[in-house]
Amino acid sequence: MTLHEPATFITDLLLAALGFWFARRLRGAEAPSRARHWWIRSMLLMAISATVGGFYHGFAPGLPPASGSAWWRVVLWTICGLGFAMGMSLLGELASVQARRGWTLLLGVKLAISCSLVAAKPQFLVAIADYGSSMLAWLVAAVVARRAWSLAMAAGVLLSLAAGAIQQLQWGLGPGFNHNDVFHVIQAFALVCFYHAGKKLKKLP
Repeated sequence: MTLHEPATFITDLLLAALGFWFARRLRGAEAPSRARHWWIRSMLLMAISATVGGFYHGFAPGLPPASGSAWWRVVLWTICGLGFAMGMSLLGELASVQARRGWTLLLGVKLAISCSLVAAKPQFLVAIADYGSSMLAWLVAAVVARRAWSLAMAAGVLLSLAAGAIQQLQWGLGPGFNHNDVFHVIQAFALVCFYHAGKKLKKLP
């Protein structure tokens, strides 16, 4: 089987390895709070999306169009799940128990709408909009709440937004290292920031 887009395949898998490693380190730390518990899930979903995405870029171009399209939808649905997990982590960090119920329902509706849109029209922009809205919420929280995690979280969000913009504008370094590869490299630095932010989420359940 031919390996297509080798640089994208490799950078995706390196990003996935980093995500799995950071999730394991966060899980091995002190007993996680609700916020950190969901943040660990976020890191895992980011790693899973990078893994599935890497194999998609590497091998899906050689498959029948229907199979490739289904595979791509799985990638996008995983990213939508990542947006949900990040939102749930934010609720665990800042919202009261009573407030979480309504916001959780809202996050569930957002997830359902995003997944439905992906099913109808599997575009990367749909998943990024879902994931990006959760990141923007974290950015606002970082500025307003001014917690111990604020600086690292803001840096991770801004790097992720820059990576997404580069991906959408298709700014690459050449045929051998395209916009997806640049996206993955910048996202790796964002992941480092997210890991440090996750370590500082409050430890109380």
